[in-house]
Amino acid sequence: MTRLALVALLSAPLSLSACAIERGKAWGPPVVPDKAVPEVSLVLLGDVGARGRSGAVVAAELERVLAEHRRRGRPAVVLWLGDNIGPVGPGDLGRCTAPARAWQARGPAALAQVVRAHVDAGGAALAALGEQDWRCGQPELELQADAGGPMPWAMPAHNYSAAVYPDGHVRVTMSCTAGVCVPGPKDMSSETAPLVELVVVDSAAWLVPPPVGTPAAARADHSLAEQAALLAAVAARPAAHPRVLVSHHPLESAGPHGVGGLFSDSGYYLHAPPLREAVDAGLFAGALSAHDRMVLATADIGPATKRSSRFWLKHPVFQVISGSASAPDSRGGVRGAWYFQSTTLKAELQSNRPGFAELVVREDSFSAVVRRRKAGRWGAGTLTFPARRPPHPVETTSPVMDPCLYCDPVPPRQ
Repeated sequence: MTRLALVALLSAPLSLSACAIERGKAWGPPVVPDKAVPEVSLVLLGDVGARGRSGAVVAAELERVLAEHRRRGRPAVVLWLGDNIGPVGPGDLGRCTAPARAWQARGPAALAQVVRAHVDAGGAALAALGEQDWRCGQPELELQADAGGPMPWAMPAHNYSAAVYPDGHVRVTMSCTAGVCVPGPKDMSSETAPLVELVVVDSAAWLVPPPVGTPAAARADHSLAEQAALLAAVAARPAAHPRVLVSHHPLESAGPHGVGGLFSDSGYYLHAPPLREAVDAGLFAGALSAHDRMVLATADIGPATKRSSRFWLKHPVFQVISGSASAPDSRGGVRGAWYFQSTTLKAELQSNRPGFAELVVREDSFSAVVRRRKAGRWGAGTLTFPARRPPHPVETTSPVMDPCLYCDPVPPRQ
């Protein structure tokens, strides 16, 4: 029986029941520090434009979390991680959603309203492009210099970098358009140094290119040239602060978009060569993404990259995925079945229930806070790791390379 035939056979019963998948033993109330320390929370929203009924519920929790951060004096920056407008994307072709109607659906409208209120209160919001945002071939409609425009985010270009300071303000450090990258405005901050620099790349231009010969295909080629220029410019500027990659597609995923999953398109070897080279060179401490409709945190994708790509990364790289704001995979269907998940990544924390993730950035550490709603109640898991980690030893332990990720690696009778 072929894989597609098996999908058709299983889709009927699976569509009638939820397929919740969860991993990790650290779920519970998130740890809230008693004493204020210099830290910024990066609040991650992905796949908001997907069809689903979870958006309004997630928006209420997002509003509570942002209010709690303001009460405790913890600055927050909201990151939209692609597939921002649904059901397909912005534009005026076919089923595509026009910008004027982008926020009419209940869930996306509720999330956008919360983020607009956050921006009005002095917070920041940035965005990256996703697969659905390219589907109509007009991703430039989502570009805007600041979050005060028709969209609830700032996205100065398809590929750009931005520094995040301890007081929560954000400064664009590099912006790439027309195949050229130029530095952002001069730093006028009273802060001595940023906590982190976000490097935002348009992964969809490489992984889901528009049809050849169309105007959109030409724009995607320009975006890839800009991505390469951005990565080269960032690599040429050594920095004392860590850098984090922001893209719609994960470097590695445990969901159906991970290597070996039903929609296998998110693995290290699948990304554009300049991005792979930057990751292997240790340019990024970690990566933030969406695409898979789940929440996930892992301290190092190294073992997964060995399985997916037979490639040994020189440096530890964390991964946080937040794509379950509107249509989590737990709502049922083949996307949520164990059989159709990735065979490469075992994450310390993951859930395909409704939720969103945060990355709390401090001078010496990162904390990935994964929030999800289970049985009508919100809970969270926290994973903390150093902001700066040494390279891997020359030889590192390899994971099980058999097709079965969860199989016992010990031979029988031993």
